[in-house]
Amino acid sequence: LSNEEYHAGPGLSVSGAKRLLVSPFHFHELAKPHHVPPKAPTPAMVNGTLVHCALLEPAEFDKRYWIGPEVDKRTKAWKEYVETANANGVELITQVQRDAAMRQADALRKLSAVAELLPHGVAEQSIYWRDQAHGLLLKCRPDLRAPVAHGNGAVLLDVKTAIDASPEGFAKSCANFGYYMQDPWYCEGVQAALGVEVHGMVFAVVESEFPHACAAYMLSDEARDYGRQRIARARQVYRDCAASDTWPGYPTDIQVIDLPRWAYSAAQL
Repeated sequence: LSNEEYHAGPGLSVSGAKRLLVSPFHFHELAKPHHVPPKAPTPAMVNGTLVHCALLEPAEFDKRYWIGPEVDKRTKAWKEYVETANANGVELITQVQRDAAMRQADALRKLSAVAELLPHGVAEQSIYWRDQAHGLLLKCRPDLRAPVAHGNGAVLLDVKTAIDASPEGFAKSCANFGYYMQDPWYCEGVQAALGVEVHGMVFAVVESEFPHACAAYMLSDEARDYGRQRIARARQVYRDCAASDTWPGYPTDIQVIDLPRWAYSAAQL
């Protein structure tokens, strides 16, 4: 499946589970793509997509992305080039975007953990399985699934671009973006669907800004256990909402709220 077909198709993904924990309303409304207003990807999102392709599917890069000509975008020449690109199903990027993505991919290849997994890995494979406890069709799409060097089983690789790839910086990203749910979700899916023991997920993180420092991480057992707890909660919420076909958002009555504790401390400085 293409990435677009995967996201538009059936099954609950970990991204959907995260939205359910914000509110079922967010999940339900965003699950109807034809109702969602079009939104241009941010530069960070574009960069992340380019790095994924450059690292995991390098042979596809120049088939998917063309460098736009250095001409005024109001000219006929530019419009004709765009039409040609659209007809060939490719996206236009700048030379600067291409060069940055290639540098980031090269930086990641120098990490021994990444270099060991890339040659024998399967990239962007759509995985589906059934959660028997909740009766749900689930899905995931690991960036890369690679066999372990010795013995049986597999290791998953997830590629991230970040402003800060330091241990402290990426730990914050894991908390903010729910990567602690992604790890156990993907590992469960591959094991359930393919019958392969998954030994863990490696996060390969590269900074977007030059000199593109990078690092490889694995989550602690405590973080992964917390992810499993949140996953179980999200699946229960999904089952309950689907059974009643009600998808509540935030409370509708007036709520009394307080400031966060840190705000009071900051006011005393």
